Amino acid sequence: MPLSTVTPHPSLEIVCDGAPGRLNEDAWLVMQSGHLGERILFAAIDGATTRLTPPPLQRYLNALPQKLTPAAYAARVVRDALTRLIADGVVTDTRALLLEANAVLGRTLTERFGALTLERMGFPDEVYATLSHDPRLVRLALPACVATLAEYDPASNSLRWAHAGDTALFVLYEDGRVEMPTAAHTADFDGALARAALRLREQHPGQPFRALVEHPEVRKLNLNNGLRHNYVDKHGLPQPGQGVGVLDGLSELRYFVQTGTLSLDRALFVCVLTDGLLWPASADEVFASDADIATALMHERRAFMADQILAHGLAGYLARLRQAEREDADHEQYPRIKTHDDATGILLRLNRAPEAGPESGEREPAEPD
Repeated sequence: MPLSTVTPHPSLEIVCDGAPGRLNEDAWLVMQSGHLGERILFAAIDGATTRLTPPPLQRYLNALPQKLTPAAYAARVVRDALTRLIADGVVTDTRALLLEANAVLGRTLTERFGALTLERMGFPDEVYATLSHDPRLVRLALPACVATLAEYDPASNSLRWAHAGDTALFVLYEDGRVEMPTAAHTADFDGALARAALRLREQHPGQPFRALVEHPEVRKLNLNNGLRHNYVDKHGLPQPGQGVGVLDGLSELRYFVQTGTLSLDRALFVCVLTDGLLWPASADEVFASDADIATALMHERRAFMADQILAHGLAGYLARLRQAEREDADHEQYPRIKTHDDATGILLRLNRAPEAGPESGEREPAEPD
């Protein structure tokens, strides 16, 4: 990948594309911060599908002028809370901003329910009886979202970030190095879903992967994934290694937020994005029996993403992603739950580089055998 010259002012590009035929549950923000507005704060926010929607919440959402799902509602409450907090300028740390936005969501939900407990969710007796043995299952009902929030400081040429869930921070450097420090445990769980679906193929050899993920065994696994949100064990102790952070109003989020600082010396771009904008893993990567092979394929996939974004911007990359998804309608080449997902990204270009192409070694993603 060729080197490039530094430009004095970064440029921004934003995409926010909903999956065809349904409400876009993503949200985003870009704001100036600092005394002189010298820093840039930007976030990608992804509404998480609620497993069981409480009837009082559904009635409230139905009465809104713009109909929202619980996931879209959570994403918008968090976006609006972050906007107010950043504008006020009292809370400046990225981790503290996420935690305070989560607290705002919690207070908003408490106003609706009275308390964030199963007893106050208003479920029918038969549903409550099924769940009441484990108070942690309130997580299946709470509207939730995930987010990556980053702050670019041109004075230090650095990036501070805070993160919860399966959104991502993606950074490309001039030497071709790709950094994606926002590790997500959900990737392991998505792989478990895919492997469960693959086992079903022995019983249903004629069904495509898209149909296999709709079987009750796989759907139950996906339902139970909601318990992993800000996961606590049966004694109520947070277990970050076994769960995933989400903004759902619960205070346990503070144990799950990831944070960091990156130097942007010789960086070409920074991008925060929802998981629907990630290039999907191939069948070879998902089902690799050798961890080293899976890791190599993952790095190759990320390098391809970086090349595409550098050469064509987010809009061009998104167009190629949507085309690949349409051409793999049965989910065989890229095993996944949804054909399309909401795709949102904010790209901050720090350096200008010539467009990549065949002469500059543009890479292709690995194709499954």
